[in-house]
Amino acid sequence: MNVSTKKPSVKSRGDISLDRLSRKKTNPEVLQRGVLAIDPGSHQTGWAWWKTMEEVHPAAVGVIEVPNGSLAERATLVRSELQKIYELCDPILGSVAIERPIPRHRKPAISLEAVFSEINTWSRGLGKKRGVSPGLVVRTYNNQTIKATVSPRCGEWAKDGSAKEKLMAGVIGHLGTEYRYYPEDAIDAIAVGLLHLLVIRQEVLVDMMLKDVPE
Repeated sequence: MNVSTKKPSVKSRGDISLDRLSRKKTNPEVLQRGVLAIDPGSHQTGWAWWKTMEEVHPAAVGVIEVPNGSLAERATLVRSELQKIYELCDPILGSVAIERPIPRHRKPAISLEAVFSEINTWSRGLGKKRGVSPGLVVRTYNNQTIKATVSPRCGEWAKDGSAKEKLMAGVIGHLGTEYRYYPEDAIDAIAVGLLHLLVIRQEVLVDMMLKDVPE
């Protein structure tokens, strides 16, 4: 009869989760830098920028308007405008957060997928050019996760209103009523950024906790 000599693990689920996060290659010092959040669109692409991870309100918000033209021309224009924003806002950006388009089998979705792909490629290209130091983290998030995290369960549009209105309510609940007048695409980008900030703040906190644990 074979007898197992493997010692049972005494780690809790919490310990295992911390171990998994500790194995990630993300540098917490990079995460604490500026954040650029992007909501891709075939004609309007929203963006929002935070100077550091600790910032609550975005330092700058805007929408890239893309005129009618070929799909390649529109995608290239968005990429060019984002490059300008990147250079003006923060040359040592820490991370880029991008909303992934909802999969649909319709022609307009093809344009959206192309713009998203161009933005994603541009962001990851920046990371490769910068190398390990100073580094750049690129994350993508789906629409459902963004809405579930940012939209409140109570409030002015909790039960009534469109998904856009609920997302607007969520951003207002986090940042203040002055954001009520921002363009929808800018609000979407802010929502992407709020989710991303929540995620990376938790990662930095876990890193700090792991450093405090004696070996």
